[in-house]
Amino acid sequence: MEEGDCTVTVDEWAKLWKDGKTDFHISELCPMFTKHVDKLLNNREKVKTFVPLCGKAVEMKWLWDKGHEVVGIECGEEALKEFFEENKIGYSIVEIPELKGKLYKSDDGRIRLYCCDFYLFNSAIESEFGAIWDSGALNAINATDQEKYVAIIKSLMGNRCVNLSVIDDATDWEIPVNFDKMKTWFKDGFSVEANDYVEADEKLKSFGIKGQQLYTISKL
Repeated sequence: MEEGDCTVTVDEWAKLWKDGKTDFHISELCPMFTKHVDKLLNNREKVKTFVPLCGKAVEMKWLWDKGHEVVGIECGEEALKEFFEENKIGYSIVEIPELKGKLYKSDDGRIRLYCCDFYLFNSAIESEFGAIWDSGALNAINATDQEKYVAIIKSLMGNRCVNLSVIDDATDWEIPVNFDKMKTWFKDGFSVEANDYVEADEKLKSFGIKGQQLYTISKL
């Protein structure tokens, strides 16, 4: 992952969670999520939703409360423990050798959070997602990994899948993802729309973020 000119490895990212250096975690629902969640779910029930680089995102609990299925990927194990414990959701842990990681699964099976390197995840593990909530994951990864990341995302999108991707507009580095890139990456069998732009709140501004751009990617 990278922020500005600083590249952060998977191990370093996991250590941030372990050491409690998680000022980047947002404890309220993302305004883009609350404004556009109807578009994400599209009047569907029990939607299987993918949340890449999920941390302990509060949107996952919201989706679960509404009866949907949530699958997340996160390299920081502390984030997954905290998600279940802070939300008082019973869970179990299973080793997943093919991912060199673990699966944190809610007792009802509707939340499955994989602790592993994102690039080891593939459609043989989980697939046919009906929705993807990507809140800054695409622009947080290293620029050299973006096409590899997108290839995995595309392989996971099932029929009628709606992918809401939020991209940060930062003051101290060029936007690593723009509309032209999105249209190039998702050109065959997908549609891309640039839907909304909102100015950052005070917390996001403290990280040098001016605003956030929302893209909607639909599987045709």
